[in-house]
Amino acid sequence: MDRLDGIAAFSLVVDTGSFTAAAQRLKLSKSAVSAHVQRLEERLGIQLLHRTTRRVATTEAGDAYHQYCVRILADAEAAEQAASALHREPRGTLRISAPDMFGWMHVAPAIAAFRERFPDIAIDLRLDERHVNLVDDRFDLALRIGTLPDSPLIVRKLAPSRLVLCAARGYLKQADEPVSPHDLRKHACLCFPPLWREGQWHLVAKQREERVPVSGAIVSNSAEVLRVSALANVGIAMLPTWAVADDMRSGALSIVLPGWAPPASFIHAVYPGNRRMSAKVRLFVDHLARHIGRTPYWDRGW
Repeated sequence: MDRLDGIAAFSLVVDTGSFTAAAQRLKLSKSAVSAHVQRLEERLGIQLLHRTTRRVATTEAGDAYHQYCVRILADAEAAEQAASALHREPRGTLRISAPDMFGWMHVAPAIAAFRERFPDIAIDLRLDERHVNLVDDRFDLALRIGTLPDSPLIVRKLAPSRLVLCAARGYLKQADEPVSPHDLRKHACLCFPPLWREGQWHLVAKQREERVPVSGAIVSNSAEVLRVSALANVGIAMLPTWAVADDMRSGALSIVLPGWAPPASFIHAVYPGNRRMSAKVRLFVDHLARHIGRTPYWDRGW
């Protein structure tokens, strides 16, 4: 039995003066209330109540213990009310984990507008390429990109994450622009490990599909490292459009092999499945979805 149940049962017996009245208040049987109190006495190793056929009274130890019980139950009720208020009202600290580059490019700008609407919510944004353990590391929410493994986490798709092959014009002029996927074998390729499985790039075009072995001139788990390398004429990169949209618009990077592209993935919001979705989490996820848009803003206009 839970210790707090024993405290509540004992306190009600004292307050009402009988096991019967306490049982009615707790919506339990009289024997169940008696068992709660008896187990509490056994745990403490003291007698808390004098029981007679006519009345129930506290012992000296029971009287002193009851005073503490009143405080404990009041604190427990206050804690429940505070937790309930945090669920209803948008306040407190929202701890978010997000991939490094996506976080500063697209999450950080959304936070400013969110804070204008909900100034009582503080944001703790941690940027990391690794997948944190939301429960152990005490995060309310994580943003993750790509295919997710099975887990008890609740997942909401926010937007597609479209991938492209791209390179700077300077590199393509000096290295002969590829005209088919197999031409990539002759090029310096800038590789993100999760998209470079078994040393291959996976490309699709309408109903065609190719898995092309490519050399990793530079391999990094940072999209920013690969983007900067592509801009510096190092080679051809496979990158999400959310990372290179501005470079595409400006002409600093160009699409390689138009019509061919890696399979699209998704940007997800995930949060622990063993918790109710708090108001602050729901509000931020809805806000970020609106900020990105049905067609992501970075995919518009080019």
